[in-house]
Amino acid sequence: MVRIELKWKSRALYFCCALMLISPAWAQAPLAESGESFPPVPKASELLRGPLEEVGQAVASINPSHWRASGEVKVATQQNVDSIQKDLSATLPGLLAQADHAPSSVAAVFPVYRNIDALYDVLLRITQTASTSAPATEVSRLSSALEHLENGRTHLAETILATSKNTESRLASLQAAVQKAAAQAAPPKTVVVDNGPAKATVRHKKKASATSNNNPSTQQSAQPQQP
Repeated sequence: MVRIELKWKSRALYFCCALMLISPAWAQAPLAESGESFPPVPKASELLRGPLEEVGQAVASINPSHWRASGEVKVATQQNVDSIQKDLSATLPGLLAQADHAPSSVAAVFPVYRNIDALYDVLLRITQTASTSAPATEVSRLSSALEHLENGRTHLAETILATSKNTESRLASLQAAVQKAAAQAAPPKTVVVDNGPAKATVRHKKKASATSNNNPSTQQSAQPQQP
């Protein structure tokens, strides 16, 4: 039976669990111990406010019903315009609010990027259709909005990537700090080995020496005396 005292492992495990329960705000703070510091993460609304406003103004200023296109194309384009306006007024505000509440959380910001990516595709279809059938002023507004939305999408993607790398770096530093603290707090290991009862000591009698057996005086004393 071997018993090893490793109470320090339980303490380290408790410390790790406590770190997991801490608010995600830890990811926004610099690590003083490791000397690492990162610039503040820009909010998604700050990156996209201008482009989204321009998109809203651009789609509000066009009139697909007057374009030189078939009725089917006009209806499809108007549906795309309505979809963008609904997204700008109903869907994106909630996603942006969630992302701004936790700008360092990739899980909170990525839904915004996914929405912007879909929004860009719809605006691209409208712009391509306008380029062949809409007045030049409307085409210019749509093209400018599309370009600025693409820039905003690119900046958001770069921010998400940088945030992900910074978070991984912080996590690695925290893990190293936990391992270092656990190693410093670890007491010397005590090992008790029980191999069962001790073996009995066997003692052997010594044989009589050859000298005593060959001693003449000893043999003479052993014979009976004659009268």
